[in-house]
Amino acid sequence: MASGKSKVTANLLASTSRPGVSVDELVVQKRGCSIADIFESDGQAAFRKIELEALQGMDPARNLIVDTGGGVVETPAAVAVLRANGVVIWLDCSWEVVRARLKNSPKGVRPLVAELGWAGLEDLFRRRRPLYASAADFRLRSEGDLENLSRTAMLRSIVWQRHTEKSK
Repeated sequence: MASGKSKVTANLLASTSRPGVSVDELVVQKRGCSIADIFESDGQAAFRKIELEALQGMDPARNLIVDTGGGVVETPAAVAVLRANGVVIWLDCSWEVVRARLKNSPKGVRPLVAELGWAGLEDLFRRRRPLYASAADFRLRSEGDLENLSRTAMLRSIVWQRHTEKSK
C-alpha cells in the first residue's frame, strides 16, 4: 500500500503494448462486491482464496502486467504462481514514506488504516517486508520519481526475462 504500485503499473501499461490486469479488480468482478465487503462478510482467508483463484486463472501466454494487492505475499501458493509465470518486482520504500503518502492520499482513509490504526499498519508493513524480499525477483526503491521508476522497472523486467529464458 502506497508504494507507487498503481502509478508504476499505469506508466508501464502506457509505455508498452502489453495488456494488464489488477488482481483486486478481478476479485471484485468475480464476487460482485468490494474488497472491503468481502473482508467484512467472509474474512481475509476467503479473499485470499479468491485472489489465488484469480491468479491461477490467468493465461501466462498473454504476457500480462499484473498489479496485485500488498497482501498477496501472505499466500505462498500465490507467490509461486506469480514467480512461475513472470517477473516479480518489489516496489520498496520506507515506512515513513508510506505513512506520508497514506496521510496525503487523494483516495482518503484506506480501510486498513481505519481498521489497524497507524501502529498496527506499521507492524503489518514490517511483518511483510521479508515476504516481499523472498517473493521478488528484484527490488526497486520507490521513494523518488515514479516516472523514472516505471522505466527502470520495464527495463529490468525485460533484462530479467531474457536472462531467465537463456538459463532454461
